[in-house]
Amino acid sequence: MQSLFFRIFLYFWGLVILVALVIVTLTIFRDQQYPPPIHRQLAQRAVVEYGREAVRQYERHGAAALKAFSGGIRREHGFTLLLFDQHADSLLEHKIARGMRNIVIRTLQSGNVEEPIRGRRNTMAAIVQGDSEQRYVAAIWVPRRPAPQRVVAELTRGLLGWQLLLVLGITALACFALARSFATPISRLRRATHRFASGDLSTRIGTAVRGRNEIAALAADFDDMATRIEALVEGQQRLLRDISHELRSPLTRLGIALELARTQQGTAQQQKSLERIELESARMNSMIGQLLDLTRMEHAATTTDREEVDLSPMLESIVRDAAYEAEERNVKVDLHAQGKVTLQAVPELLAQAFENVIRNAVRYTAPATRVEVELDLEEGQARIRVCDQGPGVPEGELEKLFTPFYRVAEARERHTGGTGIGLAIARRAVELHNGSISAARADSGGLVVEIILPVVDG
Repeated sequence: MQSLFFRIFLYFWGLVILVALVIVTLTIFRDQQYPPPIHRQLAQRAVVEYGREAVRQYERHGAAALKAFSGGIRREHGFTLLLFDQHADSLLEHKIARGMRNIVIRTLQSGNVEEPIRGRRNTMAAIVQGDSEQRYVAAIWVPRRPAPQRVVAELTRGLLGWQLLLVLGITALACFALARSFATPISRLRRATHRFASGDLSTRIGTAVRGRNEIAALAADFDDMATRIEALVEGQQRLLRDISHELRSPLTRLGIALELARTQQGTAQQQKSLERIELESARMNSMIGQLLDLTRMEHAATTTDREEVDLSPMLESIVRDAAYEAEERNVKVDLHAQGKVTLQAVPELLAQAFENVIRNAVRYTAPATRVEVELDLEEGQARIRVCDQGPGVPEGELEKLFTPFYRVAEARERHTGGTGIGLAIARRAVELHNGSISAARADSGGLVVEIILPVVDG
């Protein structure tokens, strides 16, 4: 059982029940070993009365009647009745212990009711006389441990019966309330933590957890932490947006100036420089656009309603566009889809993640090779694998591929025009859909990027 509430409740209530059972059981055994005076007096009367009836049965009907009478007492009351003659010989076919015979002899000598001198006082003997005026010794013997049915009978009698059940019921309610007071605020704190971790930075516990205990203090600390983290994230995103917008304005003006410069006559070297300026301007503009996408992604994932998306047609469209662009390098892009694979997603974010991964594979694969895109459904999860035949990535740098602005080789990035943001955007988009993305070296030496996403049940 994983629920903290039920575990606390069962621990408390189980402890109460265990303590109650131990106390009751020890009381029963104690009363048998050291019976109160009133019980001893009743026992003395009982041994005399039962002894007289046993003598009557023996003298009138013989040993068989005596045996039947003793057996009935054992079944009904749980103790054994023995009968001895005046020579201390048993009239029943029982194996008599030495301690019992000593008690019988002392009874014959004293004429009084005798008990054990030491140890457990579970035996008592008394002189009885029958109609023939002959003396006998009647003895009762209680077992050292009561039979299970006797313990159950004691537990369900009087105070140890329905009143004990009532006490246990009241303690169950008290334990229930105590366990609930512990578990409920923890559950609320846990739900708030999950909402906060899923991207809802406005989550606060507030008055949902009250009191002056440690859990309430932890809830207050959570709210303080959430407030600070929200302020930090919003400040970071605002700074990134401001920087991106500020950079785009001069870039736009730079583009206009380049167009004006192209209309004027100049040397070939000037034209080459202008082309280089235009290329770098385009790269910077692309990087700024990706930065804006990265900042907008957090907001879109928490405010946009998700819908059921079929991955097969989405990947077909992306692969078709990528294949068209890859024809220039004689690169083929193939899709192997298992069939209809659906999940709850924000289509724009998921499509951007797939597009970034596939375009990255097309960019780095060797000319006249293939990029393989596979879509499979395994154990309730969608697996998308994109494999290229490029130079690959060193084993120690595979995890760093999804870090913003990380480049395996600066020279190669300048040649391909990469900014180091595309895979970071893909990772964040996949994580916002409760999925995972990883990279590994392919057997052919290229790179394999695997995306795992949960699918819709049914």
